[in-house]
Amino acid sequence: MEAEQLLKKIEDSHYWDARVKRLSTNFFGDELVLVYEDDDREVVLKFSNCYQINYNHALNYDKEKPVRELNSNQLPYFLQNIELQDYISNGIKYFKCKIAMPPLDLEILSKELIVLKK
Repeated sequence: MEAEQLLKKIEDSHYWDARVKRLSTNFFGDELVLVYEDDDREVVLKFSNCYQINYNHALNYDKEKPVRELNSNQLPYFLQNIELQDYISNGIKYFKCKIAMPPLDLEILSKELIVLKK
């Protein structure tokens, strides 16, 4: 049920086609932070206590130059879909999240998720 409430908060930002400005992992993959544009502010999705982070970048998408050389307006990642659900394994509750931002897809399994609007 908590996942439903967080997903509603994310959907209220009208994330569809929003440019992703930053994606990073910290602390040996224990934390993932995704930042995207929302009109005149940014929305931050902060996953922590992560157990799985899967990246799947389309092989048929040619990276003409390294992403680190691109400025934020050149980044090719735009949010298309976010799915979030409560997931229980061995009596422990997790968030299971799938994010489509072609040419990159993410799957994240974490215990905590914070949605911040800056």
